[in-house]
Amino acid sequence: MSQGNYFRPLVQVGPARPNDALTLAGGWGWFTHVEVLHRDSPAKVIDVADVPDHAHKVLTQSHPSIAGLDLDRPQIMGILNTTPDSFSDGGKHAAAANAILAGRVMADQGADILDIGGESTRPGAQTIDAEEEIRRTAPVIAGLRAAGVTLPISIDTRKEAVAEAALNAGATLVNDVS
Repeated sequence: MSQGNYFRPLVQVGPARPNDALTLAGGWGWFTHVEVLHRDSPAKVIDVADVPDHAHKVLTQSHPSIAGLDLDRPQIMGILNTTPDSFSDGGKHAAAANAILAGRVMADQGADILDIGGESTRPGAQTIDAEEEIRRTAPVIAGLRAAGVTLPISIDTRKEAVAEAALNAGATLVNDVS
């Protein structure tokens, strides 16, 4: 039954939690049903009572923190795009000084992590070379660290050289969207 299946819990939150609900990953969300996905057959929804033991364990066991972020509660990620063609902010943070200021504001307003991106991944966006992406992101990361921002910073990139430069500038994690 479970060979090649993927189990996706249909997560809910809130006080109307049924007694038979399972806690997702030891955190705040709970679920009573799981969507079973398989490449060769249509998806189906099953009750938690029908989830195989191995999947039950994976879905419910607590996970260790990542870069100091506990996974037992929602975490807020501040998205900081340093691209002139950003679909989310229209290029407002293409200049390093603007990006650093925006990152500091996000941190001051309660972000738990900052995600810095220097290449747009929107459909139809042009790919840029690693040197340009490093030019857009590494000074921002270093500037945030110099400004006293201590929360985790991830670099949103698909390129090894960019990831390495970002880590050297003070990034904590690599968010590889590929």
